[in-house]
Formats: sequence, structure tokens, C-alpha cells
Amino acid sequence: MFSNLRFEATINSCVEFVGVGVHSGKNANMRIFPAPERTGIVFKRIDLKKGQIVKPSPDAVVDPKFCTRIINKSGVSVFVVEHLLAAFRISGITNAIVELDSEEVPIMDGSAITFLNEFKKSGILYQDSLVPAVVISRTLTVESGNGRISLIPEDTKNVSVKISYDRINPVIGENNRHSFDLDDDLSSLADSRTFGWFEDYEKVKSIGLAKGTSEENTIAILSDNTVKNKGGLRNPNELVMHKCLDLIGDISVIGYDIIGKIEGFNTSHLLNNLLMRALLKEISYHKIITQEYTKALSQTINFA
Repeated sequence: MFSNLRFEATINSCVEFVGVGVHSGKNANMRIFPAPERTGIVFKRIDLKKGQIVKPSPDAVVDPKFCTRIINKSGVSVFVVEHLLAAFRISGITNAIVELDSEEVPIMDGSAITFLNEFKKSGILYQDSLVPAVVISRTLTVESGNGRISLIPEDTKNVSVKISYDRINPVIGENNRHSFDLDDDLSSLADSRTFGWFEDYEKVKSIGLAKGTSEENTIAILSDNTVKNKGGLRNPNELVMHKCLDLIGDISVIGYDIIGKIEGFNTSHLLNNLLMRALLKEISYHKIITQEYTKALSQTINFA
């Protein structure tokens, strides 16, 4: 189990992104800088003079309905962070400073592939510290609507997600589940795009969201259950794989690797966050493995 701990990492050099916010419709410039070990992922709103720093945590997530928004004690927020956080996790990056001149991370093509490709070009710098892990000791389940997600004690980092609801089943058929291990190469998940129903577009826009939505960044599903985007889906499992991508980003806010099985049914940003809040609340019931713990264990073994 303890061999599953991984090393912290950052990027070798600054990378830059320019794009539109899918909800705000505002153009955003984003620069990501290397950071020392144990920094974590830190967002900095350079368009503001006060309260610039926003750090991900389960309790920092607010109103996770259409996206994941994090907020600090000054009320400053950054939203649609989930795809970027997923790209960090897939590439192994644990420490970075993210500078933004807007409230929203640019959506790019609606997936995490642009972020991941730039991280690969920059190169990954591995650091000396180990990423702490929480070993799940008892089953934890949260539910909302027709969805649920569970953490199950198991010596694994396996994730299994299934989606099934009336509007989506005719579109995806049997392509409704995906499983993976968080220690695997997850690059294949990175190009799975966000999706929505075309008939809902005006309704969502009327509440001040989806102002930057287009076929360049969102899969649009028509009322006849076909995909409006040119070329259709990138792969038959793209919709459930995007749910997996969101989950990877959303659970990363806990700040620990999770050793245990994650099973999700009709997952959402809300469910993902409820699970992380519940885990944080009962963290004392589970085993925390840190660098100091592994050093002590190693010394004990060597002494014997």
C-alpha cells in the first residue's frame, strides 16, 4: 500500500493560455508558474488588488451546480476550475501558481487536453516530498437526486463511473460506464469534452451562465438525440469519460491522494463535492499516510 505514494511535482517553466470563459463569456489570460514543494495549487486573481489568493479545498467549493467554483474568505472566487485541476492530477502536478486576469478559467475546447499538452511541452519537475494519502477505512456514501458516489475500503485507486438517465440513454446506448486507476496513464480521458442539451441553452443563458458556450467548447445534444457538433463524439464513451474527468478534478481539492475504491452513479460536481466534504469531516476515522509516517515505518523495518 505505501508504495503507492507518489512524489510531488511542478512544471519546468511557465505556460500560458488565452481563451473565453464558458459561463462568463469573458476573455481570460492565464499563466501557470512552477511552485516549491508543499505549495499545492494556488490561484491568484491578478485583476484584483485585494484578496487575490484562492486555494482549492472541499469547503472552498460553493454552488457546484454547473461547474466547480472555489471562493476565499474575502469573497473572491475562481470558477470552472475542474478541467484544469484534472489536468494537473493526470500530469502529476501538485504544486503550481495559477495567475488569472478574470474570474473564470478559460474553457479551451471543453476538455483538459490543451492544458495537458502544454504541461507535457513544459516538462514535469519531480520534487522530494511525497503526496500525503488518506487510506479509506470505512465505506462512505453520499446521494443527491438520482445520483450517488461512494468511497470503499480497498487497497486500490480504482474509479468506476456509470451514468444512466432518461435524456442521455438514447444518445450513448451501452457506452455508459468507464473504469480506471488513478495511477494509470489517464491521457485518454483528457480530450473528453463537456456537454449539454441544445434546448436548455437559452434557459441556462437567462440565469447568467453559458455566455461563452459554442460548438468549439461544448458537445451540443439535440432533441432528436443526435450530436450537433461537426464530427460528433470523439469516442463512444466521451460523455461518461467527461464525467470521470470532472470527478478527477473535483476530488483533487481534498489535498490527499485517496487509497480506496470510488464508485459513482450519475455523478455531478455537487455529488463529488459532497463526498469530499463528508470525507474531510470524518477524516479522523481514516488512516493518513505522510512522508513522516513512511520514514518512521522504514526506520522501524530497518531496525528490525
